[in-house]
Amino acid sequence: MKHQPTLRVLKILELLACEKNLTLSQIAKNLDIPIGTLSPILKTLQETRYIFCKNKFYCLDNKILELSLSIKNENSVIELIKKHMKIIRDLSGQTCQMGILKGGEVLYLEKFDTNNEIQLKSFVGTTYPAYATSLGKALLEKKSKKELQTIYSKKFTKITPNTLNDIDQLYTQLQIIKKEKIALESGEMNPQIECMAVGIEHKGKIIAAISISYLIFYSNEAFREKNKKILLEEKNKIEKTLLSNFPNIEKIY
Repeated sequence: MKHQPTLRVLKILELLACEKNLTLSQIAKNLDIPIGTLSPILKTLQETRYIFCKNKFYCLDNKILELSLSIKNENSVIELIKKHMKIIRDLSGQTCQMGILKGGEVLYLEKFDTNNEIQLKSFVGTTYPAYATSLGKALLEKKSKKELQTIYSKKFTKITPNTLNDIDQLYTQLQIIKKEKIALESGEMNPQIECMAVGIEHKGKIIAAISISYLIFYSNEAFREKNKKILLEEKNKIEKTLLSNFPNIEKIY
């Protein structure tokens, strides 16, 4: 059942988006809302800068524009990262994925496949434990041990025999990631798959991560170094563009 007071607020905003400069009585008539009910709603919307009133005529205020620009910026940032993901996929010949941190899990937002034999469990919209994925480890890189203990209050679930056992192992890996700037996961989600990832950092905060996935069979030092270089180069390009074009972005989803 829809919440009627909330619906009234939404209908007011939708009406003012379509018809500017309406009086109190005109809004009441259009939406069939009693003036006594409508008046305090309009007052609250004014105080919170969603609407303003000039000469008894109501219009949308700047807060609506701020929200609109925020959504536009987030979509534009995702498009920027997607462009570089395609480059990574084409240069490496491997599947490229992007995710963000939601609690203790990775939410997969984008995926660019290759026409090879790799079959990954993940697809857009799925979530997996961050401690078992390279994307997740890249996203957790800056977390302290205390923060990890808060995020993971329960024991780790062993997805494969290679999955990390506990927070101590995870924290040790995060220290290596800080030093090497690359997160690695080898057979921890799928015994046949290895992944490497980098965090996308903006003003000291990791807002997303991108990865490539490949068969462990192909993994050797030269292969890893080649793909590490690709990931780090594209990461740097993304971060420079974010800083110059989206200086105030705080999250991408």
